[in-house]
Amino acid sequence: MWIKLTEAEMKRCHEFSYKCAETMQEIEFGQADTAPRKTQEVGRDHLIGKIAEVAFSKMLKRDFQKEVSLDFECYPRGKWDDHDMVLNGWRIDVKATKHGGQWMLIEWNKLDFRQKSAALPHLFTMAAVGWERGANAPTGFVELVGSAHVYRVKADAPNVRVFKKGECIPNTNVRLQADNFGIQFEHLEQDWNKVIKHILENAPPKLDLYPNPYTG
Repeated sequence: MWIKLTEAEMKRCHEFSYKCAETMQEIEFGQADTAPRKTQEVGRDHLIGKIAEVAFSKMLKRDFQKEVSLDFECYPRGKWDDHDMVLNGWRIDVKATKHGGQWMLIEWNKLDFRQKSAALPHLFTMAAVGWERGANAPTGFVELVGSAHVYRVKADAPNVRVFKKGECIPNTNVRLQADNFGIQFEHLEQDWNKVIKHILENAPPKLDLYPNPYTG
């Protein structure tokens, strides 16, 4: 499913992302042995994520007549938001990559952090953000690829790969900066009607049985 953002929406995402990058930590979630990221890189990654959030919210409004609040607040260094959005009590974490990627990656340290904060997402969604490589800028088009329930994101779940820090994403030269769970796009739930209908008709699941990726 493809979603197109307006010029105004793209401008808001761009201004927000690069403003926030100035106060965001160069190294996230205690990964002290990784190389610090430049502000421009932090801003670009934040932009990709925010564009995906806006696209997902537009889909909810267009196809399901549901409005969700998006967080456009820039937090001080060392503080993070708890989730990307909430729908019927379900915390939703919107993952994103440039278009051409094939994996939804979920960092163990972020799962650990959220679990300790009692803020684990109930659902992960994946978006592929259109990107003009020559101009190194987003196109405004976003493909909403699919989703995975949090209990599908664990080591013993079907079609889940464990990628250790330093390994390359399959078929790329991109080395991971942290341990990750990975699910290929083809193994995500791609029926948005089914997913959103389930969310709207059911209370969010309890997460006390979710196994911590480090301790189980």
